[in-house]
Amino acid sequence: MECRNCPYGKEDFDRRMAWYNKIVEERGIPNDIYGYKTYEDAVKDAEQFLWCDKVGGKVYCFGHCTDAYSDIPKHESHSKRKRRNKRERDFKYKNRLKYLHKHRNFYPSPVMYTDEIWVRGYGYIENPKPYYKRMYRGNHKHNRYKYYKKYANRCVRRYKGELYSGGSYKKVFDYWWTVD
Repeated sequence: MECRNCPYGKEDFDRRMAWYNKIVEERGIPNDIYGYKTYEDAVKDAEQFLWCDKVGGKVYCFGHCTDAYSDIPKHESHSKRKRRNKRERDFKYKNRLKYLHKHRNFYPSPVMYTDEIWVRGYGYIENPKPYYKRMYRGNHKHNRYKYYKKYANRCVRRYKGELYSGGSYKKVFDYWWTVD
């Protein structure tokens, strides 16, 4: 049931629409109260701003009750695409790594192409199955990333100037170029 037909808000809706009709009959469209609003726009506004006794306030700030729009059938969407299996997911991941290696040139490289392997006693030899390896920034070499992260946070906390929203904290301490 829509709010305009609900017994808890019907009285307020009818009163608002009567005001609209009265103003339009007296002054026409456009007027100084409703401007260029058509009847359909006035209905939408009246339904949004009506007082509902069930929720105890206006619909736009207190929301709809559980009866609102309950008779409208809900559309259940089911995707027609099937779920990828393990092989397809692995293939997609490998293609993503290849794309990152070729097209994204970040300073700490996100992907490394491994075409040589280390064999004890021989050194590096050619890998018969080369692959792309994802590189993660770990806490290697005595936790230097962890140390600089804590240090950067300390610098930002103790900064006496003004920090604006939108990432201006990055200008206080340049973490990425300090670590490597």
